[in-house]
Amino acid sequence: MPEVPELNLVGLTLQKHFKGQRVESIEILWKKRVKASQEEFDAKIPGGKLQSVTRNGKELHLQFDNGNVLGIHMMLTGRMHLLPTDEEIKYPIFRLIFENEAGIAVADGMGQAKPILNPEIPDVPDIMSEEFSLDYLKGILAKRSKKIKELILDQKVMRGIGNAYADEILWHSKISPFSDANAIPAGKVKDLFESIKSVTKEATDGLEKLKLNDKVFEMENYDHRFIHNSSKKYAPDGYEILKGKVGTSKTYYTDNQVLYDIINRK
Repeated sequence: MPEVPELNLVGLTLQKHFKGQRVESIEILWKKRVKASQEEFDAKIPGGKLQSVTRNGKELHLQFDNGNVLGIHMMLTGRMHLLPTDEEIKYPIFRLIFENEAGIAVADGMGQAKPILNPEIPDVPDIMSEEFSLDYLKGILAKRSKKIKELILDQKVMRGIGNAYADEILWHSKISPFSDANAIPAGKVKDLFESIKSVTKEATDGLEKLKLNDKVFEMENYDHRFIHNSSKKYAPDGYEILKGKVGTSKTYYTDNQVLYDIINRK
């Protein structure tokens, strides 16, 4: 699943290819999860010149000079393909073609990825926004006893963290993913907040340094991940990487991440 660092890089790559290009056409190929009709997309997107590509939560937003926005949510198994391509694209969701006859196609075998016409911006803060502050995080954790990994994955609480980077963030802050959110002491909440910001930025920078070019569309698990990486047995600090589950999520962690719980509050 593409998460914030990958989406950041995909956004930059889309800008490199298509900024300043006008849209020739958009074709919705899988309509079951798409709220707007083909006719509504046709009325808003073609003819628009791409000004920028931004990210909000787990969505990419293609901003056009006519004031319209095309949102793209890749969901769990969505893949983006750069067009034209000789590759056979299975399970296509939609196709976007620019005036230079190049474009993108989004596909998803589960049929969940989707285009969004002029997406609404939720009140819940994105993790890299100014609205996502230490005070906000403290307030959220103080009210909830659920496991910390489940909480930071909850897009109704904070937007942008996915399963892989939740593990990276919790390892970086040395907090066990099995900790009760409201048992984590104030000093460690500050560590968690700083890790959310720094891990996300450093992972984005790490991906950029790999100079993936158009391979970024493949969304593979590259070696910039220290913990949530099935090819690694040990963390950089030498501790063995363990595997478990928090809720329904596969979880990677180490023994030196401290467990905070309500019964044995530390």
